[in-house]
Amino acid sequence: MATVIFKPTEACNSRCVYCDVIKKKTSGAKMMDFATLAIFFKRVNEFLLERPREKMEIIWHGGEPLLLGPGYFERALLYQEKYCSETFSRIRHSIQSNLTLLSREFFEPLRKLGITRISSSYDPIPHIRGIGAKRDSEAYNKKFLDSIQLLNEEGFDWGVIYVVTKQSLEKPLEIFRFLTNLAPRGGLMFNPVLLYGPGLDHIRITPHEYVNFLGAIFPTWWRGRNDFGYIEPFSSTARNLIEETKSLMCVDSGGCAYSHIDVLPDGRASHCGRSADWGLLDYGCIQENSFSRIFSDPQREILARRNEVLPETECKGCRFWNVCHGGCPLDGWLAGGSFLHKSGWCRARKALIEKYVEPAVNGERAFEGNGLPHQQHRRPGALAPPVTLRSEPYGGTDPIQGDGAPIWINPIGGLGDALMVSSVLKQVFDKYPSRKYCLVERTKYREILEGHPAIERIGYPPPDAVFVSTAYWRHVDFGLPGARPFQVLGRLFGLQPPLEEKLFAPWTIEQDPFLDERIPWKRSNILICPASESPRKQMSIDRWENLVRMLREMNIGVIQAGRLEDPYVRGAYSLLGMTTPRLLTGLLGRFDAVITVDNFVMHAAKLCGVPAVVLWGPTDHRVYGYSGHVHLRAEKTCDEYPGGCIGAGAASLYTTVCPKGSARCLDLIDPVSIRRAVMSILQAGSKVVGEVKDS
Repeated sequence: MATVIFKPTEACNSRCVYCDVIKKKTSGAKMMDFATLAIFFKRVNEFLLERPREKMEIIWHGGEPLLLGPGYFERALLYQEKYCSETFSRIRHSIQSNLTLLSREFFEPLRKLGITRISSSYDPIPHIRGIGAKRDSEAYNKKFLDSIQLLNEEGFDWGVIYVVTKQSLEKPLEIFRFLTNLAPRGGLMFNPVLLYGPGLDHIRITPHEYVNFLGAIFPTWWRGRNDFGYIEPFSSTARNLIEETKSLMCVDSGGCAYSHIDVLPDGRASHCGRSADWGLLDYGCIQENSFSRIFSDPQREILARRNEVLPETECKGCRFWNVCHGGCPLDGWLAGGSFLHKSGWCRARKALIEKYVEPAVNGERAFEGNGLPHQQHRRPGALAPPVTLRSEPYGGTDPIQGDGAPIWINPIGGLGDALMVSSVLKQVFDKYPSRKYCLVERTKYREILEGHPAIERIGYPPPDAVFVSTAYWRHVDFGLPGARPFQVLGRLFGLQPPLEEKLFAPWTIEQDPFLDERIPWKRSNILICPASESPRKQMSIDRWENLVRMLREMNIGVIQAGRLEDPYVRGAYSLLGMTTPRLLTGLLGRFDAVITVDNFVMHAAKLCGVPAVVLWGPTDHRVYGYSGHVHLRAEKTCDEYPGGCIGAGAASLYTTVCPKGSARCLDLIDPVSIRRAVMSILQAGSKVVGEVKDS
């Protein structure tokens, strides 16, 4: 895939201490004008037409791209639709932002460009990153944290690049805990500060200091790697050693010579962001040169020659060549004034592998060789789960291991997942009443788990806290045939499957008279909830409207529940934004049936004993569904993801829109068949009962 680092502006509202852009002297434009923007998309289209099998990623960068305003992104979309009508399906957009200018007005144009994840940088240490000439870090931090909440509310993923400076060296674990407790769903990456030229010695670090910083964190990450998620450089380094996949970032790939372009506001092209900032590798401008001509610039030959020269010179005999390739060419130039030098950071990569990663990986292989749990069933290359709790049978004692310090739950997933966690915890509490957990503060989950008999308190964990995972989808057992989330969660909390999948809510389920009185009830009433946190699990609104019309023609009341921002289904009585999870469970008992997709309402219907018709597409009812519900499954139309487009190995697609549009699998379910399933429920009048807390 060709990659364009697209810098339509080099202006920035922040003044990060290590940034090269703010120190850069340029006579060029600070913001790309619309004429150049139009030329840019013409060049994209021209390139993709010349290469029918090629795709292109456009990474919006800066400066700070949100300074452009929402209207600029709308104009970019307009030009893409106008000039790339034949090639737009092969264009992918992503963005890097400091987030301090984010507002709700940006989300619609970003979504239309296909952007559902924002990469950012952050540092809790004062005066490293900050707004304005005085580098106001307090204002920066507030705006950044507010924007994280906004991203979560809008269903966007986000990730953090943390730049390790001399100020970071005193507290690596504290920094790691702080950043991971923010729960960046797009991952976390630790990069060393890279400084071009003299000065700034108060933040400069050596490769030795960088690897010591990483080494202080690695054991904690390794023990809890299924909780912490994607952390670089740990995740890819361990994966490459275990699976030998060679999934590498650009700086280690050895393959950037003919894959990258950097485009500046005035249209000038360079190789990448750093080469442009440092005034290296000038490839001309897009007003005069096509992308094909820029990609074939003779200056690129020396970058390609690294793969021939280094294995015979500075990297000769290095057993880590396949996971490093001499590092970034720009770092090689910085180290020795030539692109044919290896990076000075190779020493850090080698030390990290030899001192930390290899002993851990080899220890894991030894663990597997002893025939201990999961050894027979582990998928090739799968990482072991953190061993905090052990499974039954061990007699009648509580199976917690450790020194008695409180165990923290770091909740991950949707509200339905939280309800399953609540239900598993109830079984843990019934078996071991003395066991108590602490819950990491998350606004999203407090309402579900607050008041649970197994939860001692909700708050923020100390730096040395011990965690138990709720990320069942990362557990080795979840890849086994027939594995269900409830059962895997039970194992993660120290219970021995099979468990009875009986849902439990730690609150009294009761109706809200105020809301109840305002709903125009009919003799038969159906609750619909078309929305999901994953757009791929949703059926088109026009098909829902067709279904609602058919039900209303039969004098059936149709009420829609969901979030305020969910699309409204015309014809339904709207409760959008009017119910919390607890209020909704109080209303469910008034309905004769529920029609929904794989979302929280499906779990809530099971909890409250309300029959449900559940629509399935990317996910499988045999894994996530409940007995007693009517499951309508769409036939999959994609060959690209035979195991499910948001299943194992494709989790990054969860918050993205299905590229098939109206041909997506869920739109193949006929509304007539949904109506038929509802009518069978109304005629049978049966309900399936779950468990709720006594009054």
